[in-house]
Amino acid sequence: MNEIVNIINVCKTYSMGTQKKAIGKNDSSAQVQALKGVSAVIEKGEFTAIAGPSGSGKTTLLNLIGSLDSITSGDIFVDGKSLAKMSKKQKTLLRCEKIGFIFQSYNLIPVLTAQENVELALQLLNRFSKEEIKEKSWSILKEVGLDGMQDRLPSQLSGGQQQRISIARALVKEPCVILADEPTANLDSKNSEMIIALMKELNVRHNITCIFSTHDQLVMQNVRRIIKLKDGMLDNE
Repeated sequence: MNEIVNIINVCKTYSMGTQKKAIGKNDSSAQVQALKGVSAVIEKGEFTAIAGPSGSGKTTLLNLIGSLDSITSGDIFVDGKSLAKMSKKQKTLLRCEKIGFIFQSYNLIPVLTAQENVELALQLLNRFSKEEIKEKSWSILKEVGLDGMQDRLPSQLSGGQQQRISIARALVKEPCVILADEPTANLDSKNSEMIIALMKELNVRHNITCIFSTHDQLVMQNVRRIIKLKDGMLDNE
């Protein structure tokens, strides 16, 4: 088994802040359990969705895999490394080197061109020359169907084209896993189909592991496995 992500009995509890008791003392027990002992293994090259209704914990789990949030208990191993044991600095390095992110709101820098947005992901790695960064960024934008648009600002492109930039930015550093949080949420049906088809093609071509957080039926129809969550737990129905 060539596992890339191993989720082991993960719990996540959020504090909702203190509340005043009738007798005037603070009550710090106002907590919400977003995840309640979730376990799953995702192997290299999978095209998988974490799915469930609003409030099921799917985005929370995706954020924990991406080390954007801290685990309350349990552990997640990404490429063999324990997230529970990592410092903030180590998590930042992991995100920079090993994880690509695709967000529903694209999260592009508006004053940078398409190519400059992609180049930024490589500049943060500090291991490529300026020429290599330019060449890799130009090439990956061409691969996602944006050849000739490398010098355009995000505002000059459609939502589908902006999402292609974010896919290129996630892929260019050759991460071990790409995490896509509702990547079709802001797209119409035509662009959603094109984005999913593109990601399927890139998944096969690069053998890159793709994990979606979604409730989009189109996404769920196209992934090869669905991890279902309900009320913070695995839904095996």
